[in-house]
Amino acid sequence: MEVYHGDNYVHFTPGTDGSVKAEYNFATGGTTTEPEVSVPVEMRIWGYLPESDFICRMEVDEEGTTALEGDFVLPGQAVFRKGLAVDTLWVTVRRRQELLATDYTLTVALTGADGHVAAPSGYLKAVISVRDRLTGTAPAWWNTTRALGDYSDMKFRVLNIYLGRYLDSLADYTTITFEEEVARFKAWWADQWASGNYRYYAEDGTTPLYETIPD
Repeated sequence: MEVYHGDNYVHFTPGTDGSVKAEYNFATGGTTTEPEVSVPVEMRIWGYLPESDFICRMEVDEEGTTALEGDFVLPGQAVFRKGLAVDTLWVTVRRRQELLATDYTLTVALTGADGHVAAPSGYLKAVISVRDRLTGTAPAWWNTTRALGDYSDMKFRVLNIYLGRYLDSLADYTTITFEEEVARFKAWWADQWASGNYRYYAEDGTTPLYETIPD
């Protein structure tokens, strides 16, 4: 059989539906407090493995982008390393200061690759969706305790910031230790409020949200 001797094609890796997408949610990912993160976008080669590092060039596709200038850092180029069939473009995205307000897309276009062909055209754009979003409904564990009072996305978001992680279960707590944790959280939030931070109100528009947490 004749061996392959055509061009090497470089492109972003599509999903099962043929589109190239990546997503990051600041409300549920990482420590929940980071102001920025690096999101991976996978690239791959059709053809021979590269015998040396080479440069891939990127730019923002303005038509498919709602992000503002300060929302991201896109390197103009990325190194695809020798001997690899798959490598990664890292794109820095940033959380907007107001909680639950981050919601934008960034479309990255692969415009060229030194010594290689950027193709096929359908896989040359990657859409990165960046969110700071909760579901609008309480997590399953919320209604197993009355320690936090009525649910709100903002109350849960601030709790996760206080904890430094997304709380997906109460497995690490007993009833007593969770109530103690909530008491510390309420005191912390009151101190933050006095310093001008996390000033969110209950539905009546006048009651500080932390005061809806039972004593």
